[in-house]
Amino acid sequence: MTTERMMLQPGVWLNYVHSDRFKTGCFSFNLLRPLAADTAAPNALIPTVLLRGCEGYPDIQAISRRLDTLYGATVGTLVRKKGEAQLVGLYADFLEDRYSGGEKLFFEMMDFVRSLLFSPLEENGGFVSEFVSSERQNLLNTIAARVNEKRAYAIHRLLSHMCRGEAYAVPRLGEAATLDQVNGHSLKARWDQLLAFSPVEIFYLGQQPKEAVCEALSLFLLRLPDGERPAVPATKVLCPTRPVQYIQEEMDVTQGKLALGLRTDITADDPRYPAMMLLNAVYGAGMTSKLFLKIREEQSLCYYANSSVDKFKGVMVVGSGIEFDQYQVALDGILGQLEACKRGEITDEELESARRYLLSGLRTGCDSPGRLDDYAVGQAVAGRTGSMEDLAGQLA
Repeated sequence: MTTERMMLQPGVWLNYVHSDRFKTGCFSFNLLRPLAADTAAPNALIPTVLLRGCEGYPDIQAISRRLDTLYGATVGTLVRKKGEAQLVGLYADFLEDRYSGGEKLFFEMMDFVRSLLFSPLEENGGFVSEFVSSERQNLLNTIAARVNEKRAYAIHRLLSHMCRGEAYAVPRLGEAATLDQVNGHSLKARWDQLLAFSPVEIFYLGQQPKEAVCEALSLFLLRLPDGERPAVPATKVLCPTRPVQYIQEEMDVTQGKLALGLRTDITADDPRYPAMMLLNAVYGAGMTSKLFLKIREEQSLCYYANSSVDKFKGVMVVGSGIEFDQYQVALDGILGQLEACKRGEITDEELESARRYLLSGLRTGCDSPGRLDDYAVGQAVAGRTGSMEDLAGQLA
């Protein structure tokens, strides 16, 4: 597997991965925007509208039929949050040409994706109002349903309080209220603005030579407006000195959720980041971590307890499920295990188990085109180079 990153034109980058390990190729087209409360939801709405119809394929049925003729290829929406950047676009998975009996599926697939992106079905100069109305309702339903998944909702509320006033507090899909005034014309104008001014990150993984990929993408470049594409501002890594905040929200639930947020100054571009990954794995990631073995298994203080680190923001989050009357003892136990890590109370077995856990995850990621895509695009957003194999080498 060989990797190369190249600029196709100012502000437009291709992340090219040549590999013959997979029977399917992987492609994604990502527009980068600063994550903002007033634009996150409208931005997230656009890809779903694009997949409702385009010139030549005016409805979902026509799009599905075309994908069937491409040997069951798939196209989907992309809405990602990487630190304080939002990425929107489309992705595609498709059979490699060598398995198609001589058909040039790659170029056909690129033509199809190009139509979806740059030739959406229009109505009086805007997106089709029916498409916008129904997809807006779908997005509103998705946003409203956040509260139903209490485990994730607790983390969402934690970050809303912890990072209030920062772009990082904005959810990936934005907030419902910002969709009230969206219509076909305003959303099409928003899409045109994104195409004109947003940095573009393109990912390709497959067996096509670099020259063929660039040839296919040259037609994409012809449809992108000329002009400056200013870089998205770097995520602000803040470590304010202030007292610990304790926030309690009441809901009609049978199991309490205890979430903790801790700020570090360690992000992916810090040489200490691999050590941060190991610390997190020792503390709360995986079934050999202190939180799992000591807090959940030995002391039975939590139904679950785990930790994660955002490599863009440098924020560590701990999530747990508890009995209501176990709040203080669970909180003390979770913080106590962190203090044990700070004191260096980490056995060789704990450290090596954490290392194996991380390396296993990276190996699994290298076997997934989707995860390779997400990692490469994330590295680009962070201004980093290096693959998952490189990171594994730093952890070994």
